[in-house]
Amino acid sequence: MELSASFTRALLTGFDRAYADLVRVATRSTGNRDEAGELVHEAWLRLAEHAQASGQAEAAGDQPDDTTAYLAVMTQHLALDAHRRRQRHGRYVEGAVLQEQLAPSHAPDVADSVMYRQALAVLETALAGLPERSRAAFVAHRIHGDKQPLIAERLGVSLNTIERDLIQASACVEDALQRWRGNHLGSARRAGRRRSLAALLSFAGVGLGGHLGWQQWQLYRQQHVQWQARWQSPRGQQVRHALPDGSSLLLDALSQAQLQYFAARRSVQLLQGAAFFEVARNESRPFEVQAAGLRITVLGTRFGVEITPMGRGPSRVSVQVESGRVRVEPMAEGEAIETPQDDGFVHTLEAGQALQWAAGDRSPELSSVESAASWRHGELVFQHATLGQALERLARYAPFAMEATPDAARLPLSGRVRIAQAQAWIQALPRALPVQVQQQGDGSLRLSRRSRS
Repeated sequence: MELSASFTRALLTGFDRAYADLVRVATRSTGNRDEAGELVHEAWLRLAEHAQASGQAEAAGDQPDDTTAYLAVMTQHLALDAHRRRQRHGRYVEGAVLQEQLAPSHAPDVADSVMYRQALAVLETALAGLPERSRAAFVAHRIHGDKQPLIAERLGVSLNTIERDLIQASACVEDALQRWRGNHLGSARRAGRRRSLAALLSFAGVGLGGHLGWQQWQLYRQQHVQWQARWQSPRGQQVRHALPDGSSLLLDALSQAQLQYFAARRSVQLLQGAAFFEVARNESRPFEVQAAGLRITVLGTRFGVEITPMGRGPSRVSVQVESGRVRVEPMAEGEAIETPQDDGFVHTLEAGQALQWAAGDRSPELSSVESAASWRHGELVFQHATLGQALERLARYAPFAMEATPDAARLPLSGRVRIAQAQAWIQALPRALPVQVQQQGDGSLRLSRRSRS
């Protein structure tokens, strides 16, 4: 049904009165109060966009009989649409993960890599206990592949002496590895032990020669992308995404993020806007978020990150923790995400704590927060902000344009704003600030500083 402008405005007028009832209806449909708040907010945004697109046309007598009931049905429909989207996305993610698991890989299995590291430690301990000449002969022959006569000449002993040294060293190493294998893999035939020793020495050949092989394997684990995605949200709409590990990401309006999962870490780069993360705990695979030069590392928690542009200066980053703990530290300019800034700070934030920082700051600003990422609940909180920053933040949602003159944009501002009441809040600003609000012909709002006369 096509709604008239007057019908839509009547729904918007009754929206604030029906807000609590709508959240309860949506919570029953979704089972999640946070998601319910998002759906109610989306309903308001759709109505506001429709009212803007409908212009000033009126339809006499076209008014809803029961505003709350109509809005409740609309919210339930949105909840059903959201449920269907999650199902489709879940099927897509499951398919992508299955495809990744079935795809051939040149990387060793994680369990195998741990086993080899343990075996290498046993091998190095056994070699360290050998006489110096036996150890030198063994490494030269079994690791570097040198011929026995060449080793004998280099060490200044007879070929028979080198042969005896190699027999002694091999027996010592095999006994050590057999004891290790007995603890991990059970008894094995001697030929099997020798084949395992040969394979291990092949692996250790580069490892003992400067650990190059292990470094290359670690580099591969750090750089090989197992899963990736790049998401962005439109104006006025918050979008939730399910991640392959059971985590989830909620993007605020006009926000953008890039995600990459590696064998040893999960990485997110917040490119603009704000995001809220619900991270599934995995101690062997930390979750890292990079935002405007700041790195946030977690194992499992719920927290929000937001980038606020600051005109010509560096953007400010805000981190707010709802539950769990996060580690926050700056990154060196131009360095990879694994590289922290040598002279930077490291802070651990717990539930109810927040941090704000911009590149160039000597230290971050720490504070407490009542509700992390309050935009999830349809509310924006401004502390020590300016009017220009507040308008820029509201512009992510408003279906109409807004701007402030430079002198008005610099006015200090603190307070709370319900996103659903953005236009009414702006119209009321002259009662709190020395500004005047003018509505332009295209429906946009222009704020200028009021003269002191």
